[in-house]
Amino acid sequence: MAGADFPLENRRCERARQWSSLRLDGELSELEGALLEKHVEICDSCAAFDERLTATAISLRTTPLEPPRVRFQVPQRTTVRFPASRRLAVAAIAAALALGSLVGSLLHRPAATPAPLGPQISLLTRDVIQLRQIPRGKHIIPPAPARDPGEPPEGII
Repeated sequence: MAGADFPLENRRCERARQWSSLRLDGELSELEGALLEKHVEICDSCAAFDERLTATAISLRTTPLEPPRVRFQVPQRTTVRFPASRRLAVAAIAAALALGSLVGSLLHRPAATPAPLGPQISLLTRDVIQLRQIPRGKHIIPPAPARDPGEPPEGII
């Protein structure tokens, strides 16, 4: 393993080694490059890893290609040809599906709304009925409580 000789100190070292690889491929951003340089200045293990990785990449990229000793031929991809009648049938099916979808979407009508259910009884039903019976725009004065004649009005002691 290439990194076995260079132990990881922490997560920063792991990230720096990934950035070293990205820099060789030209995929490292300017900010990441600056961070990598700062890390390599203070971390000897990552500096050695970066030097060895760079040397290996340069060696692989500059070595001339060597022709194979055994001749071989790469198999060619065979193309499957369908008869014209089959291609026409597939096109007709696709056109029929498209036309059916179009007609179906144009003729689509919204579903009928279900008939409203009968009145539902709740604790507030009587109050709602009374509120509906109040004429709008008129202020209704609540009826005065029944009291015996000669007694003071309610609330006065």
